[in-house]
Amino acid sequence: MNSKYNLNQITKLLEKLFEAGFNTEKKILMMKMEDLVRIKNLESKDSLIIIDLKKAIKNKEIIAFLSGTKTKSDKQRKEDEVCWIK
Repeated sequence: MNSKYNLNQITKLLEKLFEAGFNTEKKILMMKMEDLVRIKNLESKDSLIIIDLKKAIKNKEIIAFLSGTKTKSDKQRKEDEVCWIK
């Protein structure tokens, strides 16, 4: 398992997000920098986790994010999509 964050860090951050009202994928994706002030006890590493969480939601790779599994790059994903289209 190749992981930037451990599951405990992610879980604690998710609890903070839920308490601040960011309790759906849509709300998390729409989150702006200004919204970070609404989140109590936010640590600097939490901001990095939020960025990666938003990417995982957008790319439909939540399980890979939570498990710490490396995900495909955007370039590789697009190449795979082209292969399926042909």
